[in-house]
Amino acid sequence: MRKLTSVDEFFQEDLEDRTFQELYRESLEEELRHFLKELRRKRGLKQEEVARRMGVHRSRVAQMEAYGGLAMSLESLARYADALGYRLLLGFQDREGGEVAYLPVGAIPGLPRVWTVHLSWSEGKGEASSEASHAA
Repeated sequence: MRKLTSVDEFFQEDLEDRTFQELYRESLEEELRHFLKELRRKRGLKQEEVARRMGVHRSRVAQMEAYGGLAMSLESLARYADALGYRLLLGFQDREGGEVAYLPVGAIPGLPRVWTVHLSWSEGKGEASSEASHAA
């Protein structure tokens, strides 16, 4: 019987291949562009309105949604999120899924800027967790 492995273990050799890395990055970029469009559509906004809220031309919003991908700056993503009424969160998680930290990027008036760190781990049968937050 075949042993079950994690996705990382299953693709470990592939992840070391340069061609696979490039294809994986292209896939992530396409997913991000689609994600941005869907967020805008769910808010019922046209590119023109998002552009007005961001203080840019509509062509810049179209460019972000069509070609932006992973090379976009956090500032651009945060401004896009703010224009939609969302807050961009930058998250960190270790490979085992334990340590997690979130930092809001950008600001929505009226919402506090709070960063949060969640720590969780398990040793044998025991489990523990910890949380810390900071308001700025």
